[in-house]
Amino acid sequence: MAKAKTLPKGVLNSRQMLTKINREPESLGLVLLYGSESYMTDGAVSMLRKAYIGAGAEDMDFAVIDTRTGDKFDMGKLEELISMPPWMSSKRLIVVRQSGVPGRELSDKELDLLKNIPSSAVVVFCEETVDSRKKAFKAFQQYGTVAAMSGFEEDELTGWISKRFARDELRIGLEAADSMASRCAGNMMELVNEINKVTLYCQGKGYTEVTPDIVELCCPPDLSGKIFDIMDACGSGNAAIALGTLDKLIANKEPLARIRASIVNHIKALIMAKEAGNAGILINRTGMNDFRARKLVGQARNFNMKTLIGLYLAASDSDSEFKHGLIDERYSLEIILVKACSR
Repeated sequence: MAKAKTLPKGVLNSRQMLTKINREPESLGLVLLYGSESYMTDGAVSMLRKAYIGAGAEDMDFAVIDTRTGDKFDMGKLEELISMPPWMSSKRLIVVRQSGVPGRELSDKELDLLKNIPSSAVVVFCEETVDSRKKAFKAFQQYGTVAAMSGFEEDELTGWISKRFARDELRIGLEAADSMASRCAGNMMELVNEINKVTLYCQGKGYTEVTPDIVELCCPPDLSGKIFDIMDACGSGNAAIALGTLDKLIANKEPLARIRASIVNHIKALIMAKEAGNAGILINRTGMNDFRARKLVGQARNFNMKTLIGLYLAASDSDSEFKHGLIDERYSLEIILVKACSR
């Protein structure tokens, strides 16, 4: 997993936003949280509720405008809500979900409302997508706090998984934690659900450690791990194992398009690992965790750079041929694997 894309100037990442809520809640007034990682956004809103809303005061001091449930958003309603002082809380909290405001062209009156959120209120806009070029988005940057709420980076994720299990007095090694992260493709909500499932299983069995075998038993199939196995077989020239593993993935209803994309991305990662030459450099360049970096660098030693680049170009060509109906999708994948096994 590569490092996250560079954020617009002044935009916080998830960790920075959560730290700000924890340490500087009084500094917040207008807030924009954007991104598809709902677990992180909901976590931030939960922290804000704890920071501002007094015991038993939710009905009076906490309001939600959610266009996903059919509520129509208008600035007049927001102006009315923020004009009401808190009753039993330090601040009144208003959460606006999926309003589309950051992507709209706003009037001077609407921009003025965003600029002048009273100190007695905190207004949080939660959006899945935004356009950082819009004047409205820049207004949020100028008048408030903006954060891109994505999941943890790969080098942080395994540590986070370990801490989650530690809450229930369970240990998990790096290999098992990395496998869980890979199976959930970094999706935080899915990952939390899998952690809860594994925790209940271990508690029921009286286990104190989450092993790779337990993860294999309880969690969805690890496509990334199977792609590692396929490329390991290719690196040793064993076409039978590589093609056999592909057959098993297909038999388990894994979509061919997803397998193809994973193989292409893995070849790209091997090219980066080959160029880096050691795990430390690869980690610095990509932000991936140590466990995966070491595995990639080790696997890359079984290929030369010319072969890896040739495989990547061949994969791109076969993808184009498939999309134009010139070759069967499964057959095109098998050709790539056979080429990868050739010496």
